[in-house]
Amino acid sequence: MYDLVITGGRLFDPAAGIDQVADLAIRDGRIVALGADVVRDEVGATLDAHGLLVTPGLIDLHVHAFEYATDFGVPPDAVGVRCGVTTICDQGSAGHLNLPAFRKFVIEHAATEMRLFIAITAVGVPKGSMLTVLHSPEAVELEPTIHAIETNRDLVRGIKAHADMGAFARWGTRVFDLALEAANATGVPVYVHTGLLFDPGDHPMPAPDEVLPMAVPKLRPGDIIAHPFTNMPGGILGTNGKVQPVVKEALARGVLLDVGHGAHFSFAVAERVLAEGILPYSVSSDVHADFNDPHGRKAYYGLIETMGKLLALGVSLADVIRMATWHPAQVLREADRIGSLRPGYQADVSLLLLEEGEFVFPDMVGDTRRGHLRLVPKKTIKRGVVYEPGEAAGVYQAHYALAGD
Repeated sequence: MYDLVITGGRLFDPAAGIDQVADLAIRDGRIVALGADVVRDEVGATLDAHGLLVTPGLIDLHVHAFEYATDFGVPPDAVGVRCGVTTICDQGSAGHLNLPAFRKFVIEHAATEMRLFIAITAVGVPKGSMLTVLHSPEAVELEPTIHAIETNRDLVRGIKAHADMGAFARWGTRVFDLALEAANATGVPVYVHTGLLFDPGDHPMPAPDEVLPMAVPKLRPGDIIAHPFTNMPGGILGTNGKVQPVVKEALARGVLLDVGHGAHFSFAVAERVLAEGILPYSVSSDVHADFNDPHGRKAYYGLIETMGKLLALGVSLADVIRMATWHPAQVLREADRIGSLRPGYQADVSLLLLEEGEFVFPDMVGDTRRGHLRLVPKKTIKRGVVYEPGEAAGVYQAHYALAGD
């Protein structure tokens, strides 16, 4: 007997070549059959998915969910299972010193599965990312960070680093180089913030096009560059309006791009990047609360809305789903378990309404684009357990408007 059968939905897993209206069966927290292989006399509980996309559980590769230990952390389930997302990865909110607290007080209490790219600095970002002392070379303890990665392999999937004009003005590439040293010692990737972030203080600022050439040539296949659609100076788009050659060279050798919406998403930049034939490998939200309202839990974007913005930019539905399922599963090195609807995989499934209409999507610089499709979370299934969208789905996913509103 199956524990649950999802009936009548459009099973859509482009990476696995699955696109059919059919049933999907779950037993003991795993997908066990789909389509014609579902045995009719073994059907127990059912979930009607007629008119819905049934996709692999969505994976958000960039969130900030160390709530109350950071002043911008959001509740993990609010941006996870209550918003159609089954797995989230925190990017750099915790370092080696507070990783045990992150595990004990956040991860172990979340229904959403969580992973972490550990900060190269010892305490991550407990109080606002603009407090520069927390990102200085003096805040790095290399050997304890390596030890934390080695002893937390079940959780830690990489290291968060920055290639930022202000940071490089203050410290050069010293912190960045330490992140790469730890990554090489442990065999994990680095995830690299791009675009102006830190105040340089009284240090002379490098020119915008000088920053990435100092960092990107050092990246290895599988490392990830974040925020390719940022309008901040120092991003992958050079001052000439073209993607910097050093970035194209990195992509050719296997470095990846992750959308990382956050405060960095610009439609105008995205259009220029996409026009050069460059599509990010993965899509993520970089969702966090307002830095100026600690624990106010305010945010105006989430993974599903970010996916809708890519659709509005002309990215195909198949590419968008791959970018939110199979590709981040590869980055997390868990593509043998999550990111697919194949039988044998963990029963992580997102049920989404692909709604047609006239919608207006905003970016983070006051610009908008109209789109004809949006995704709306209807149900989330994590390890076979069904979760309903909560109030969070309206907070973190619905900052678009109907045209004419």
